[in-house]
Amino acid sequence: MKVSVFGAAAVLAAASSQVLAQSTCNQWAPCFREGYCDANAMFCLWGLCDPIKSFNSTACWQPEACATQTVNFDSVADAIPIKAYSGNPATNAFLSVFEPNHASVANGNLALQMTYDPAQKKGFGATVSASHTIQYGRTTARVKTASIAPGVVSAFIIRNDQTGDEIDFEWVGKSPNEVQTNFYFNNVLDYTKMVPYNVGGNTAAEYHDYTIDWSPEALVWLVDGKVIRTVNRKDTFNPATNTYAYPTSKSRIAFSIWDGGNSGAQGTQEWSGYPTPWGANTMYQMLVDSVQISCGGDATHPPTTPPVTPPVTPPSSVYPTAVPSSPVTPPQKCIPRAKYY
Repeated sequence: MKVSVFGAAAVLAAASSQVLAQSTCNQWAPCFREGYCDANAMFCLWGLCDPIKSFNSTACWQPEACATQTVNFDSVADAIPIKAYSGNPATNAFLSVFEPNHASVANGNLALQMTYDPAQKKGFGATVSASHTIQYGRTTARVKTASIAPGVVSAFIIRNDQTGDEIDFEWVGKSPNEVQTNFYFNNVLDYTKMVPYNVGGNTAAEYHDYTIDWSPEALVWLVDGKVIRTVNRKDTFNPATNTYAYPTSKSRIAFSIWDGGNSGAQGTQEWSGYPTPWGANTMYQMLVDSVQISCGGDATHPPTTPPVTPPVTPPSSVYPTAVPSSPVTPPQKCIPRAKYY
């Protein structure tokens, strides 16, 4: 992997930082996420960490600037479990954000796998997110999808989980020759803007280049270098709200595989196909051969020092990992966006 911009994301709580009134976290586990507090990337990474409920004003790591780079997945360091991430995106380009981890680098590919979870009665997949953020730019991913059976959904997205802005390619198993494009603004899940495109072959049998070209003026989707869709910002204006329904937020590039056919949501099941077929040894796999990123407006140099650790080590018997701030199950996996359920 060659990275043209080196940087690290984060600074943890400093002694002089303001302790927030709404915080339920402490100095040893300063980052709040989904009802729990901790000090690792799963809780502190920008976009996952809740800055309002964290210990103080600098607990959450700062967003990383974009890096123009090509990731060929020729090193296991190109994608690692998020808990192993130290905060330097120059070292690790992508982070697997589910636990248990179903993503790995092997044979020059990023492999995202989904197996059956009998406790949930559906497949448990994977999401791999970029360690760098992006705000405008061009991203090309060479992908062989996992969508060989009804219900199996593969996705290549650029998303901000805080604002709900998103741009995506998605593939569903009931239409293996097709890719779908869509975009969302301010977490308004308007599925009517989805546009399908026939790739001309089974997307799970062959690699294709999928490109999202995102600028302040337009969104352009390409397949194998051919423009298949363009959305101009000026055409998204909503006079009722006096806003442009156009994604503008700093975001992260991500890939995912998940079970739409057994999701339990009728609309999702009808969209993806159902039920998802499962056998004793069934495994679905999405492969990403490479990712090329060319940054737009936010390609600046971030700080080059990794995040510092809290100044005092707490007694483990008093402050266990993932300190609960409320009786909520800790995030064993990242929760995909609402449309998945």
